Amino acid sequence: MPKKTHLTIDDFLETALDMVREDGWKKLSITAVAKRLGCSTMPVYTHFENLETLKDGVIKRGWELVKAYESKQYTGDAWVDQSVGYVFFARDFPLLFSCMFDGRNLALERRMLEEHWEFITGLVSGYPGFKCLSREQCRLIRYSRAMFTQGVATSVSKGVGKLLTDNDAIKKYMEEGSRAILEGYQKVRGPGDGKMALLDDEFQPIGGL
Repeated sequence: MPKKTHLTIDDFLETALDMVREDGWKKLSITAVAKRLGCSTMPVYTHFENLETLKDGVIKRGWELVKAYESKQYTGDAWVDQSVGYVFFARDFPLLFSCMFDGRNLALERRMLEEHWEFITGLVSGYPGFKCLSREQCRLIRYSRAMFTQGVATSVSKGVGKLLTDNDAIKKYMEEGSRAILEGYQKVRGPGDGKMALLDDEFQPIGGL
């Protein structure tokens, strides 16, 4: 493949993303990215003020990957598929996943989580499983499933739980866990108000969904 004569911001971000997937933040530097692409550091600094802004770009790319994983169909249930995709991402990119929640840039982390919540809210707009739930029921169910998913994803990213490295095992575990949360709150809280719950309720966003 001939060497590219003009490098773009996407070239630098994708190279940096690959390095973080391989080694986390440990080996990432402006110099290392330039070296891997066979250029000087000057073109990199054209797009990124410093290493921290490059890292911010990597985190944003990471969340784009998360959304791509969550948008795929795994079980045919849109709400379950979100959680399956999130766990698959954490398993496939454990070091990147860890960097996305390392507290390095809390303002960016918060913004990414808020944007992510809006994205997954759109994916389950009109979801039949939320029909006739009250606003409070829907809030509790979604937030509880978010905490559950984040816990599973974190465990899988660290290699905890041999069964969870298997695709079918993950799909079954997330499907049964999601159903238990949904049906459990419906049973404990009783019937809703007969109207479709709104999905834009306020909450403290976390990584899971």
